[in-house]
Amino acid sequence: MMSDLGKPEWALPEELDVREVLEVVTRALEGQERDSEYIQGMQMAVPGAGKLYGVRVPQLRTMAKQLTKKYGDQEQDLDRFAQASWAQGSREHRLIAIFVLAGRRKLTPERRWELGVEFLPDVEDWETCDQLCHALLGQALAEDPNYMEQLETWIDDDNFWVRRAALVSTVILRRAKYSKEVAEGLDQRTLRMCAVLLDDGEKYIRKAVDWTVREVLKRHYALAFTWMVDQVESGLGAIGRSTLKLSAKKLDEADQQHLLAALD
Repeated sequence: MMSDLGKPEWALPEELDVREVLEVVTRALEGQERDSEYIQGMQMAVPGAGKLYGVRVPQLRTMAKQLTKKYGDQEQDLDRFAQASWAQGSREHRLIAIFVLAGRRKLTPERRWELGVEFLPDVEDWETCDQLCHALLGQALAEDPNYMEQLETWIDDDNFWVRRAALVSTVILRRAKYSKEVAEGLDQRTLRMCAVLLDDGEKYIRKAVDWTVREVLKRHYALAFTWMVDQVESGLGAIGRSTLKLSAKKLDEADQQHLLAALD
């Protein structure tokens, strides 16, 4: 069960037995008082999310934090627990799995990437996709720039959640501590991916392109603005032009007016 403050009222076993702890977690989720209004809102906001217990993200983060605190020295077992929790398929089980792995301080970039790639084919909604990118795929990229090469191969994938993941994973480059040359090179490659997907008809890709361009503007403004102007001059379709209009909102006023005039 959950307390009013969202802290799980449970008795976790001293040792992490995956099946036993998973049962405790599931009982805690089932014991949450159902908020029909919240569940209905989530079903509208996150279509495709699958089974919902109606537990809010802060509560799920609290549960994951307590699990990683309790079993922090049982790293391989925590990995197995996360995989087992993910396999349950509900929104809450999957987010707990992601948050547990996000809290693993000693998780290597290689293992983050491996788990992210393992989970990605199951993704069916934007919330899980973005959380997965932040905690695993994007964090791996922020620690090792070589993962960009693999992301670049995803932009032609038939699964649009994989295409979205290719872009959203680059958002976490704001956490990276790379040299100026490496950081700018990664953002140049990020923008090249955006150029390929600018006219993608899938709405979740259009939103990802807009988000990604805005993030590059924060990191390398001149690079992103020049890229935006080049895209306009390249003869974009209606979808790409609409997306750039959204991204233009983050430009300085004079640059925004220049770009919007070119788009019109």
